[in-house]
Amino acid sequence: MMMVSQSSILRGMSISSGIAHGAAYVLSSVDQMVVPRRSVEASEVDAEIERFNVAIGAAEKELLALKEDVARRIGASEGDIFAAQALAVRDRRLHEQVVTAVQHSRINVEAAVVEVIEKFVRTVEQVSDPYLRERAADIRDIGRRILAALAKDDGLSVLEIPEGSILVAEELLPSATARFELSRVRALVTDRGGRFSHTSILARSARIPAVSGIREVPFKIETGDQLIVDGVSGVVYVNPDESVRREYERLEAELSGYRAGLQKGLDLPSVTLDGTAVPLLANASKVSDTEAACLYRADGIGLYRTEFAFSIRSTFPTEEEQYQLWKRAAQRIHPRKIVLRLLDVGGDKQLPYFPLPQARNPSLAQRGIRLLLKNPGVLRSQLRALLRVSAEHPVSVLIPVVGGIEEVRATRAVLSQAMAELSAEGKAFDPRIPLGAMIEVPSAAVLTAVLAKEVDFFSLGTNDLVQYVLAADREDASVGDYYQPLHPAVLRVIRFVADAARTAGRPLSICGEMAGDPAYTELLLGLGLREFSVAPGEILEVKNAIRAATLADAETLATAALALGSTAEVAELLERRRLARR
Repeated sequence: MMMVSQSSILRGMSISSGIAHGAAYVLSSVDQMVVPRRSVEASEVDAEIERFNVAIGAAEKELLALKEDVARRIGASEGDIFAAQALAVRDRRLHEQVVTAVQHSRINVEAAVVEVIEKFVRTVEQVSDPYLRERAADIRDIGRRILAALAKDDGLSVLEIPEGSILVAEELLPSATARFELSRVRALVTDRGGRFSHTSILARSARIPAVSGIREVPFKIETGDQLIVDGVSGVVYVNPDESVRREYERLEAELSGYRAGLQKGLDLPSVTLDGTAVPLLANASKVSDTEAACLYRADGIGLYRTEFAFSIRSTFPTEEEQYQLWKRAAQRIHPRKIVLRLLDVGGDKQLPYFPLPQARNPSLAQRGIRLLLKNPGVLRSQLRALLRVSAEHPVSVLIPVVGGIEEVRATRAVLSQAMAELSAEGKAFDPRIPLGAMIEVPSAAVLTAVLAKEVDFFSLGTNDLVQYVLAADREDASVGDYYQPLHPAVLRVIRFVADAARTAGRPLSICGEMAGDPAYTELLLGLGLREFSVAPGEILEVKNAIRAATLADAETLATAALALGSTAEVAELLERRRLARR
């Protein structure tokens, strides 16, 4: 494929608003592992190949160690998965093709590994035998192992991205970004990722512009190209001329002025025009996010995604390591509450050291609390760590992907066991620590009133709820037109859950991406939501929308929306409402 170094325009779709300019930093990826892609000189080829040989040896050694660790923690048969992978990293064809790519294409060895692994994966996925097709996941995992070993060989604990870069990649999942500091990045440009994808959530959380849907974009932009990313209209300018640069400098200044105006609302209360207080909490994934939550005056942490701490390690974090992490987060937000969600992996969120059973449809397989209950040692270790933090801080525990009452009761049983162990050891904890359920599966939504008898609070996760209600994977662009948060069925489910929670006297917070979009705020208030948890950078705009609304008008709007039969009609209603308020 031909590289583009001259001036050009690439069109995609906006997934995070804003304008940014800077130098491109192109990444290659295998599944959820990202690496830089660069050209190498002829004099560097032998050194690149030697790095590859060393990495293979290191990957083999790590896999054999993992075999022993997993066999001890989970089972011998699961450990054998890594023994087989240790043999596979020595595959002669893999070695030959990576070396050939480095020598002939003159690319760094990391990029060569990506190309060869993806070629192997495509070949395997085309075979008719379903058992062999499932081996594609093992091949990707081998690629990740080799790339991880190459990263260690470089002496890098993180991927050193130059300050002010614009990341260009096929796709960026949260586990892939664990290796670099997002604060150094000005914008994201990707091939895959829709408005409600992980990439978009990541971008909006960091308040950086992002454009997606540009096919094969890593091959259309070179590292070092000057880019302007228009996250408003979904356009990327490659090496733009002076007139384009001047125009976007003006637009950037205007947007900065708008954001400066919002800053004036930092210390204003989150209250509707008719006097109803609506707490605004922050979503977080790491300790540093709690600092942003404090800067934006969040009323607490409504959703702390604990899986990030697992994704940046090569083995399970110990109970003590988890305790220290969660304690630092709780200390920073104290005395405000922090809601820590139990580890939610499975589906599209994988941990290389936590082998999952093969599944024809990962989104509908073992995930969240289902997976944790199958691995009670992992669950008990995390609950013990969270309980220890609760001794000094207002901590709540949130159960992910709840399907029914059985999972809540089973979790409570493990929680009680952890409490008994800590008591016997003389370690303090809050015996009344609140336990909540995520409402993101339709069965849980239907059973809200029943679940209310077993839990202390609810958190409405609209990202997964929308995809499960509408049978539309939010990460699959081919069904992107069907993933519609304003679909009447979704609105009816939200109203049902809000009514059931209120009747049962259980607090309900909304923490999905709908909560962070000010275009939806008035409608959500009208549907019965009275607590929002959003990315820290979204707090001010959502607060502004809350302060401009009255509950009476919001409920009138929601009643009108619920009477409609299509997404387009609801969207048109909201647009008319927006224009009327200007």
